[in-house]
Amino acid sequence: KHALVDRPLPSHLLGHAGTAVRHLPDLLRVVRRQLAHRRGRAGSFPDTMIQLRAMSEQAPNPLSRVTLDSKRDTHGVPLARLDWRLTELDRRSVRQAQDLIDTALRRAGLGRLENCLGDEWPPAEQRGQWHHMGTTRMHADPRQGVVDPQGRVHGKRNLYVAGSSVFPTSGYANPTLTVVALALRLADELRTARW
Repeated sequence: KHALVDRPLPSHLLGHAGTAVRHLPDLLRVVRRQLAHRRGRAGSFPDTMIQLRAMSEQAPNPLSRVTLDSKRDTHGVPLARLDWRLTELDRRSVRQAQDLIDTALRRAGLGRLENCLGDEWPPAEQRGQWHHMGTTRMHADPRQGVVDPQGRVHGKRNLYVAGSSVFPTSGYANPTLTVVALALRLADELRTARW
């Protein structure tokens, strides 16, 4: 009923080292097409490089925080300060995804994947977008979350949160549709509530 709301992190998380693994056939088709395009025809390929980018999910980490900074905006409101920490599990997940992609490329005779991580963790250069989630985590137990499965702040009769901050875990992709669904569900509940 409530997916990951009141469950621990799945034990098989490391086994799902990214959606690229599920879509390896698609990835191989793209690589073949790019190599053929660069060569002008299919067949043996010259030495060439294709850069792959990946998006990955980070495991929930209680050491990551959003706090208020001493700096203030033009209206005098404290700025948010993000202390985002990647873990060893995150590194192993990315490394395993790279290993799986490398194996698939080699088996298909399309080349190899060079390790883009190196030994540095977390990587100095990270590109892309981040969806900050989990700051008002949803959980049925008030000791483990800020809001209940309906989005009501524990211990408050008339205070609700509907947004990605209630997600117990994040995904690799944009959270917008899920945020909208939560907001619509909450709006329906509030509209029919007996106060």
